[in-house]
Amino acid sequence: MKTVLINGLTWFVCRVLPGAASLIDRTGTPRLAVTDPATRTIYVSGSVTPPMLDRVLLHEVAHAITMSYGLLPSLRQDTSIIAVEEWAVKLLEKYSLQAIILTGQILHRPVCIDNYCAVVAQESL
Repeated sequence: MKTVLINGLTWFVCRVLPGAASLIDRTGTPRLAVTDPATRTIYVSGSVTPPMLDRVLLHEVAHAITMSYGLLPSLRQDTSIIAVEEWAVKLLEKYSLQAIILTGQILHRPVCIDNYCAVVAQESL
């Protein structure tokens, strides 16, 4: 199990067996990965391999960032299209590099999405 620090909160990242109960999301749908805010754990199916692993993990790290910084309540308060667009732009502007860095640290290698690779990490999952 790997840990990463997001806004002062420790998150755990672990690979689990395909079909594990932890890969069922809050709607009851099986997923390749699930981010659980209650346990601050990102669960990733062991069946996911690069290059899909990079995309899936980056997506889940982005969920963890939105939860760690309390970004979702502000989005839910104002649902206008302009507000959502501005929220998304601020999210990308402020937190995307952190998501890429953390994902690289978890994978212990450059993160590669659509043939673009960035960030050398320090430790493997």
